[in-house]
Amino acid sequence: MPMNAQYRGPIDLPETIPVFPLPGALLLPRGQMPLNIFEPRYLAMIDDALRDSHRLIGMIQPDPMQTPDGDKPKLFKVGCVGRITQLAESGDGRYLIQLTGVARFQVVEELTVATLYRQCRVTFAPFADDFVPRKGEEAVDRGARLSALVGFLEANNLKADWDGIEKAPN
Repeated sequence: MPMNAQYRGPIDLPETIPVFPLPGALLLPRGQMPLNIFEPRYLAMIDDALRDSHRLIGMIQPDPMQTPDGDKPKLFKVGCVGRITQLAESGDGRYLIQLTGVARFQVVEELTVATLYRQCRVTFAPFADDFVPRKGEEAVDRGARLSALVGFLEANNLKADWDGIEKAPN
């Protein structure tokens, strides 16, 4: 995890985080996600996260099966918080950032806030193992996973970087 900050457990993270509901985007602990930020509410969220010493943003999926609250889609109950580990300004008002996943969280409640972006009170306690590097890797049946990946890629006519996959940990 290429970060200067160290997170040893749930106690190291804030109970309230900004959340970015983004369909089709999945951040995982120790994973990296590049984002192109251009909407005013999310530009404000990035500015606020950079002012905060944590530099954290919760990535979460909107739940399309639930009835929205007004113009806001309901959220799934689990997301992953990421730390802004790279930032570039595009010159045309956008931010190009990279988030590095820290740990999964469970939404306790969405807060009523004055900010343009959404915020939630969360708990990281159910996912304390996310703070233990490589926890559970030895239990992964790598051969079966790779076989399933091959089948998925072939069925969907997709290609993969096999050199990168073979070098990647479980």
